[in-house]
Amino acid sequence: MLDFSWAELLVVCVLLVFLIGPKELPVVMRVLGRLIRRLQYLRFAASRHLEAFLEEQDLKELQGGTSSSSSQKEEARKDE
Repeated sequence: MLDFSWAELLVVCVLLVFLIGPKELPVVMRVLGRLIRRLQYLRFAASRHLEAFLEEQDLKELQGGTSSSSSQKEEARKDE
């Protein structure tokens, strides 16, 4: 993932203060915080939907496997 050292983060912060300015920096940081929070929520929601979908597919597969095995047992009994 991202690998920043403390020195690199310090350089980025100093550059932000010079480029954006000390008055606008809190506003920019607030907007970035909201954006990051939104991205984290989207990732969380997507993973929950994927887990629910996979669980549903597993249940359907298990139900399908159970009914097919019982029908195979019934066919085997009829053949005897």
